Amino acid sequence: MRTQGAGSGLTLLAVVGLACLALLAPSGASAATVVNGDFESGELTGWSVSRATTLGDWYAYKGTNPPIGGKALTAPVFAPPQGTFAAITDEYNPDTLVLYQDVALRPGYEHRLSLFAYYTSLEPLAVPTPDTLSVDEQVLAGRKNQQYRIDVMRPEAPIESLNPGDILRTVFRTQSGDPKEKAPAGFAADLSAFAGQTVRLRIAVAATEETLNAGVDAVAVASAPPGQLPPLGPGFFKGAGKLSFGKVKLNRTNGSAILPVDVPGPGRLSAKAEGPVPVAAKAGASKAKKLRKLIKPVSLKVTTAGTVKLRLQPTDAARGILELKQKLRVKVVVTYTPAAGSAATETVPVVLKLEAGQRRQR
Repeated sequence: MRTQGAGSGLTLLAVVGLACLALLAPSGASAATVVNGDFESGELTGWSVSRATTLGDWYAYKGTNPPIGGKALTAPVFAPPQGTFAAITDEYNPDTLVLYQDVALRPGYEHRLSLFAYYTSLEPLAVPTPDTLSVDEQVLAGRKNQQYRIDVMRPEAPIESLNPGDILRTVFRTQSGDPKEKAPAGFAADLSAFAGQTVRLRIAVAATEETLNAGVDAVAVASAPPGQLPPLGPGFFKGAGKLSFGKVKLNRTNGSAILPVDVPGPGRLSAKAEGPVPVAAKAGASKAKKLRKLIKPVSLKVTTAGTVKLRLQPTDAARGILELKQKLRVKVVVTYTPAAGSAATETVPVVLKLEAGQRRQR
């Protein structure tokens, strides 16, 4: 493995809004120092990069063109979510690419890491079992490894380590079966438990199956005396005040659906939906529209940042409509309540569908 300097790396910690930081800390408070966290220099100064095969790299970029041009199957990438520049990976052939920086956390202060993460993969995402960041064919033994993850590490740990004892916090990670594309979204992690220590911010990509363009931007550590950091909710992220949703996957044999929701950290995610359903109040009476629950309420505990898959199941009232019309449009109200901070609620239109002839067992 060859480790090179920041000339081709990414910058992980940028202030999520300089004005926000000014409000976070009182006069005299100093945040943890992250060099070139917003990439607006157009370079990767301050970062180090580890490359397994030297067939890929981290780049500071702008616009929507991937850094390595002239490749077959080249696809546009997401534009930087904040400012003009961000950092992104690109590969000619399989490679493990790690962007990292060590950050000292001031003793006696609370510290919060925040960033934007996103990616575009030309092949399905895959995490091998047991998990590894290696792209070596002898290590993988035929298994695929197409993944992106962001961790807070012990600085003395091997750069590709996935040992739980070496990882202090996992801020973001992909899983097998995740969508091949994820738009920029905000993620955060509380680092207060490590005040007085130096931690390593590691942004890692393993790509064995064609190109994986993994991006990061606006990486920042906000610091303040105890109790003076603002509540952590989706609105904390500049430009990312709303929940982010993936493509709905329908099950036409039972009328259910899977709704992917991106969350920035631990908390609780819930969903419900109701709407007008024609019901007869009495025998012989005209039908009147009354509000009925259309999906069964669901509530899940979230333990880490990432994509949560909400399973939406139709109620008996909704199933009756589906059996009659084969489809039903519902407005799903999704609420994310972070472990600390205010809840955020978004309404998502979802069309449930059921194949004709599918009947419930009575």
